[in-house]
Amino acid sequence: MKKKQPQGPTHNPKDTQEKNAPARDQTSVFAAQPESRKTLISDNTLKSIFLFSIVGMLLTVWISGFNIGFHCDEMDMNNYGKANYAYYMTGGKDKSFMGTKKEGAEVDSLLKFYGSAFEIIAVGTNKITGMDKGMHEFDSRHFINQIFGILAILFAGLTAKKIAGWRAAIFTSWLLFLTPSFFGHILFNTKDIPFCAGYIAAIYFMIEFLEQLPNPTWKTTLGLTVSFAFATNTRIVGVLLIAYLGLFTVLYLLVNKELLSNTLKNSKNVLIKYVTIGGGGFLLVVLTWPYLLMNPVKNFFNALGISSKFPMKVNINFEGNAINSLHVPIGYIPKFMLVTIPIFILLSLLVGAALFLKRMREYDWKVGLLLLVATFFPVIYAIASHAALYSGWRHFLFIYPGICLIAGIGLSEISKFLKKPAFQIAFVALCIVGMFKPIVWCIKNHPYEYTYFNEFVGSFNKAFYAYDNDYWEITMRKAVDKMMVNEPIEQSKDTVSIATNASAFVKYYINRHYPKAKIKVVQSGYTMRNSNYWTYGVFNSLFVKPDYLENYFPPPYVYSENIDDVPVTVILKDTARLDWKAALALKVAQHKAADSLYTAYIKTTKDDNVGLYAYMAVAKGSLNQNDEAIKLANKCLEYHLSPLLDYNSYCALGIAYANKAQWKVSIEQLNKAMSVMPKESAAKDIMRQVLAAQRQSPPKPQ
Repeated sequence: MKKKQPQGPTHNPKDTQEKNAPARDQTSVFAAQPESRKTLISDNTLKSIFLFSIVGMLLTVWISGFNIGFHCDEMDMNNYGKANYAYYMTGGKDKSFMGTKKEGAEVDSLLKFYGSAFEIIAVGTNKITGMDKGMHEFDSRHFINQIFGILAILFAGLTAKKIAGWRAAIFTSWLLFLTPSFFGHILFNTKDIPFCAGYIAAIYFMIEFLEQLPNPTWKTTLGLTVSFAFATNTRIVGVLLIAYLGLFTVLYLLVNKELLSNTLKNSKNVLIKYVTIGGGGFLLVVLTWPYLLMNPVKNFFNALGISSKFPMKVNINFEGNAINSLHVPIGYIPKFMLVTIPIFILLSLLVGAALFLKRMREYDWKVGLLLLVATFFPVIYAIASHAALYSGWRHFLFIYPGICLIAGIGLSEISKFLKKPAFQIAFVALCIVGMFKPIVWCIKNHPYEYTYFNEFVGSFNKAFYAYDNDYWEITMRKAVDKMMVNEPIEQSKDTVSIATNASAFVKYYINRHYPKAKIKVVQSGYTMRNSNYWTYGVFNSLFVKPDYLENYFPPPYVYSENIDDVPVTVILKDTARLDWKAALALKVAQHKAADSLYTAYIKTTKDDNVGLYAYMAVAKGSLNQNDEAIKLANKCLEYHLSPLLDYNSYCALGIAYANKAQWKVSIEQLNKAMSVMPKESAAKDIMRQVLAAQRQSPPKPQ
């Protein structure tokens, strides 16, 4: 028995009004009969299980997601949200959301192209409650974000229910919730989770709207309007939802002539609701996005253009190689999903896809096609358009409810096929066993669930050297706490210098949580840590190349924060700082002193950092220890850690080869140095000396 298409009556014009619209078919798209007639558990019981599951999930994330830490990107978005809030509070006079370098409230000029729906809610809540001044400003944001995460699961489940019943809703919701990466992002990812919630909610209301033609209810219309507006004002790519609505409206009408006829008869009512969704939704976006409010049409297309070709060059690790976000391989997103989604869910997806496609042909294929397009088109488009990609597949979390929905439908169909209660119970037990290992891993490594890797890459401690993992640097919070609790920093009368590759977070967190501490926070890359003065160092492995990670991370440390027993963020302590003293000696050309200090540093600290080799090579070359200088410089150049280190390595090679009267090689190395950092003068000065020495050197015998 196929699902009947609701039709509007035609005998009376008044019948086109909503109050006389026919009752909607309450059975699922795939199920011809209520589940209670065919299965062990009634529909009402399954519905109750689903709703209790949602409540339990919300309580779980609220309890487990408190005070887990935050990241520099979220701090940027929080400042951007405050700037947007200030725009409204000053009647449009404060335009700092366009970009400002005000200390403590910096806003990158690129952020204006981001929507502000979530930020307005979060910042507004913190302003009203006063939490923006205390230590739990970001906990409040996460509390709200966790609600949106569970809303995403709720609407994914409700969509599954529409397609295949409450049993499918239960499977879908639990697959989503128990996916380590998705669960982890629910805890704190205020960029991608709100968009995910808006996107899947819009898909749910869109299916409702299309099924209710020719008389969509105002409840459904407003639900679609708000979810579309929220999604678009979180990420501009939410405009895809309007394209989906238009495309599938045409499809629904073309394949059903009776529906087309009834819709045309009710065209005024239908048109008003389409205008409400498109026009009203866009109006909501403009009113709550200051950048668009300044020039709605022009700035909308500006934001859309930036989104499609986001100019963000980020160094990333993928399959053991260091690449950048503007030149990722075609398989970047599929491969990252393949190695971070639990294998049981991947297998369920394959089974679900087969059953889904089979049942889609048998029943309402239009709904199935809409779900497939909404789930897979964004990834296909991103790959085809060579969009900038980084941080794994977090930017595509919004398609994951669709993936779990397909997998959940597959599991539901298998469960219903097993008629005997014992078989159904055994099947549920099998599902639990399939997810057991990821669940145990999450419990052991909370709150770092988002860094999970499956058995396809072996384990986290193998993936650590091949793929980006803690790209939000969430391990920083616990690492800083260990340092502040165990070291006498708060008790120090003098200012304590702390170097870190997450300076905004460290400074904010210590000032809010340890206000008595007198600190100076120094921004320093991990590989360049020896070039700055500090007593303590807090360094995450982010942006460290795979080969360097494997050979030189971690350095000797006093504390660490681990994931799966692998140090990811480390605390360094060095009160002697012989390496810093060596750098000072090198700056004033005291090469012998610098060489002695570098040697003593490595001997006492055991920190054999290849990043030091460039400077050691300069010192040794200047002391005419040429072979050792060449060896050290070439070793540093194997890693290309930074332009500055490459520059100094080439300078050292230029000096060493000049000392050996190998003028051509010396000049080649110095030219490389000047090409790396054209504005620096050291290589130019050395080049002049080399050319002068070459002119004065005796010619080689013929």
